[in-house]
Amino acid sequence: MVRLDRRAVIALAGSLCLTTRPARAEQWVEVADDAGSPIPNLRVPSELDPFRLPGLLWFGASEAEVHLFEFADYNCPVCKQAALHVDALVRGVQGLRVAFVHNPILSSQSREAARVTLAALRIAGPKAAYALHMRLFAMRGVVDGARALAAAREEKIPVSDATSDMGSQIDLALAAHEKLSGAIGFNVTPSYVLNGIGLFGHPGPGSLSRMIAAVKACDELVCPG
Repeated sequence: MVRLDRRAVIALAGSLCLTTRPARAEQWVEVADDAGSPIPNLRVPSELDPFRLPGLLWFGASEAEVHLFEFADYNCPVCKQAALHVDALVRGVQGLRVAFVHNPILSSQSREAARVTLAALRIAGPKAAYALHMRLFAMRGVVDGARALAAAREEKIPVSDATSDMGSQIDLALAAHEKLSGAIGFNVTPSYVLNGIGLFGHPGPGSLSRMIAAVKACDELVCPG
């Protein structure tokens, strides 16, 4: 097993909204995506613990055996497909709990949409915010603040009535999400943290499912033997 420092891994992580990966990815753990390509990954330092983030959108099991953190952007095409994969995993894998982390690196419109979801979480709670979250990922074209607000109204979430009052809290939460994403080095969306390992890019539902099963079985992304 090759173990390299974080900068070396980040240098090979690829471009925004990654669709292909280097032929020889640097890895802390030797794992492959659904196409058989190596997934760039690193061990996330303990001081960059995503559990500490404010404004996490949690969904899945209330009694969790495995926690998965998904870092994504509402305007990333790969993220839109990955959201469906993660949703299916949450519904099909017992004991899986997922937290969504905003990493709006593609545009200012992405940041606007993220603010609306953060506001919806504060106003209406995780169930309603998750419905809005999936609705935004299902949209075609650019998702911006206006479209996110319109979607919130369709979900009966009065976001526009409260965003001005809680704007500073929303901005602080979003800044914390962006700061952590940058500190880990997630310049590719979607990315994940699973069992303390940062995964650059979307592994695919099969690979994610295998890693989650391994964490449940042996507390590692790949069980020995």
